[in-house]
Amino acid sequence: MSTPLERLLAETIPVRPAPPPNRPQPAEPRPSPWTPAEQDAHWNALREAVGATREQRPTRLRLITPAA
Repeated sequence: MSTPLERLLAETIPVRPAPPPNRPQPAEPRPSPWTPAEQDAHWNALREAVGATREQRPTRLRLITPAA
């Protein structure tokens, strides 16, 4: 007879399956869903909606942390 600890230690540990050997690569990179002119128009509409007409369009994303 085995103890509960021995039975627990005998159980297999689940592991992540290995990725497929030949993962297909996309033929071409996806084009942006919006043109630069559409992005600019959207940014301008957002600025006007929130009343921040002087804000410049960000060139990179940045992390916004909540105030402590």
